Amino acid sequence: MSSGFQLARRQAEAYERHTGVFMDGSARLLATRARLGPGDVVLDLACGTGLVARHAAPLIVPGGRAVGVDINSAMLAVARERCTAPVEWIEAPCDALPFEDETFTHATCQQGIQFFPDPVAALREVRRVLRPGGVVVATVWATPGRNPYIEHQLALLAELDPAVVDSVQRATPTNADRFLATIAAEAGFDTIEVDLLEHEVDVADLATWFLDQTGGTPWGPTLAALAADERAALAAEMTALLSDHATEAGHRLPFASYRLRAERAPDGRAS
Repeated sequence: MSSGFQLARRQAEAYERHTGVFMDGSARLLATRARLGPGDVVLDLACGTGLVARHAAPLIVPGGRAVGVDINSAMLAVARERCTAPVEWIEAPCDALPFEDETFTHATCQQGIQFFPDPVAALREVRRVLRPGGVVVATVWATPGRNPYIEHQLALLAELDPAVVDSVQRATPTNADRFLATIAAEAGFDTIEVDLLEHEVDVADLATWFLDQTGGTPWGPTLAALAADERAALAAEMTALLSDHATEAGHRLPFASYRLRAERAPDGRAS
C-alpha cells in the first residue's frame, strides 16, 4: 500500500521549517488530548518529521516508549535529526505494521489517515497492534470553511494542475467528522468520539511563507513548474484571498481539525 505522499529530502526539510508552523499547534493538541501518561507505549502513524511524537514523548516518562512510523524515508531522516526526545523511527506501510499484536497503549495519526488508500484497513491494523482498552487518536482537517489558508492554497493548485485534483480532494475531505467516525466503526473500534480542535497561527510575511510552505509539500512540483513572475502572482492572489485575516503584524490564520478518539474494547472484542 502506498499513499503517494512522498517528499524528497529538501522538501522534507522545508516541511519541517514551514508546514510545521501550523502543524505543530495541532500536533500539541492531538498529543495532549490523547491523555497520555507515564509508561504508555505510543505509535505515531504517518509520523512525518515527528511533530506529534515530540509532544508525546515527554508525557510518557518514566517507563514509556514512543515509535514513529512513516513510508517516507526523507521525512524520517529529518525526524531523526530534529527530535531530541527518545523516539524510535521505523519505515513501514500503514497496512503492514512490523509489530506484534497488542504492543501499544495508544496510536496517533495527524493529517495522514485521509491519504491512506484504504483507511479502514489501516485502522484495522492499528487496532491489531493496540492492547485491549487501547486508544487511537487521529485528526483530519475540518473543511469546508474552517481552514481558509489550506482551502485557498489547494484550490489554487488544483486550478494550475488538474493532475493534483485527486490528492487535493483527499487532503480536505468534506464531512471529515463523519468520515472519521465511520471508518473507526468499520475497523472495529468502540467508544468513538469526534470533536473539534482549533488554533491560530501568526505569519509575518504571508506571500513568502506561502511559496516556501507549498514547495515543501507533495504539490511542490506544480509550484516549481511556474516562472518566477507566475509564482509571485500566485502569492499575491493568495494574499488577497486571505485579506480578511490580515493584522498589523501580518496575518493571523485559523486552523481547525476534527479529532477522532476511539478505543479498542477492553476485552479485545470488535464492536
